[in-house]
Amino acid sequence: MYRTTEERLQALEKQIARQDFQIHLLQNLVADHQKYGIYQYIISTNMSEHSFYLLQQLTKDYETKLEHGEEFTLNDYIAQFRSVLAREGVYLTNAELADFVPKWLGGTLGSIGFSMPLYAHFYSTDRTD
Repeated sequence: MYRTTEERLQALEKQIARQDFQIHLLQNLVADHQKYGIYQYIISTNMSEHSFYLLQQLTKDYETKLEHGEEFTLNDYIAQFRSVLAREGVYLTNAELADFVPKWLGGTLGSIGFSMPLYAHFYSTDRTD
């Protein structure tokens, strides 16, 4: 799989960084039980800390678009979401993304997600579009 010792070391460094981030999330669970469900799901994706912060920024950017009345679709958001993950080497299937995105935005298992306004915008049952 890896040709050189350098490539093996780089892969190990990435794995250690991801595990360090996962430990950090687990520590946050102790302090913030409201995020339990979403942090648990993030850990299961093997997401890096960099991906996590990029997705938070992406979500904030879309919230700003929503506040300014800009038009965008759930597919636009998911495409950007997938792109962020792919750049960091996390590849989720369409089914996994369809499950993860609403959890990311709205939370899971009674937890709080990262954007209730976007969750309501994308998943509200009383929308007419």
